[in-house]
Amino acid sequence: MRISDLPRPVTASKADWLPGTTWLGFTPQGKGPNAESQCESTVQRQMEKGYVLERITQSFEEPNPGFENDPRIIQERIEHETLKDSLVAVHKLRHSMRPLEQIVGKDEFDRLQNMWSSDNERRRWAVAFPIVETYEIIDRPKAKDVFTKEVFRRIYQTQSATLRPLDDEARAAIAKLKIKRMDAPNAWIAIDDEIMMAELSNLSPRDQRQMERDLFGALEGETEERRGKIIKRATWLANRFAKERKRHGLLICDECKFDPSMRNDLVGVPARSCFDVHHKNPLAEGERYTTIDDFALLCPTCHRLEHLRLKLSKNNGLRKSSKHHQT
Repeated sequence: MRISDLPRPVTASKADWLPGTTWLGFTPQGKGPNAESQCESTVQRQMEKGYVLERITQSFEEPNPGFENDPRIIQERIEHETLKDSLVAVHKLRHSMRPLEQIVGKDEFDRLQNMWSSDNERRRWAVAFPIVETYEIIDRPKAKDVFTKEVFRRIYQTQSATLRPLDDEARAAIAKLKIKRMDAPNAWIAIDDEIMMAELSNLSPRDQRQMERDLFGALEGETEERRGKIIKRATWLANRFAKERKRHGLLICDECKFDPSMRNDLVGVPARSCFDVHHKNPLAEGERYTTIDDFALLCPTCHRLEHLRLKLSKNNGLRKSSKHHQT
């Protein structure tokens, strides 16, 4: 898999002195009551619902006095030395209302603030974005080998407390880099946050029944309560997907290309009512952080055929497995 295969573009880059594994943090620059919300808004705008490229900085920041010889700092310095200037990962981030202390735990939060916060403010990396989807960049190439001098200068040779936006030239330079999907341990944070949003939303019973059909057999092992919550979240995502398609004037069937606007006998009929939202990856629901990229817009006929294909594929897989065990 390559970066160009991702469903969304890489819109920005984050410079860190060590790779992020579960979250990326940002320190608000102002000190007013709105500093954190402004920082959060800036990062979300820079991401533009895309992916974030992570580069390891050339230098390692000095911790607060008294922590220079801390064993973890020594180990982190060694790790940094092997990775500096490397492009290490591509992440999908999602902001959470949870404070950093809740995301990383009290002990780790205290360690971070004691080592790195200035003037006892204890607000270092206060704006935390959990990593909900992540890909390791194979061979971890050096940024200076991937980008031209001009592109590198444009992205990285200025100070930034948030993200560094990428342009088309930068995206073209990284498009062919090979990547490997890795586990995202903090994906549950975004999933649980969105479950709460879904439970507060006005979801139609019809949409929930349709999603339950799409996810039939995909949520084995979940409790009835958790299963219901996952279905509600998936329905909530499906509604967001449909609204985005409508906003962009793309209410056509992804399979047969049926377009209600081309039918004179459907004048006055809401185009959205002619389609179902189909979950393309039902087995992923509850296992990883699914997004609107996991849905398709299908006319009812194509939706029914898709379920028949999935059923045939599952039955064929069971038959093959049975023959294998008999031999």
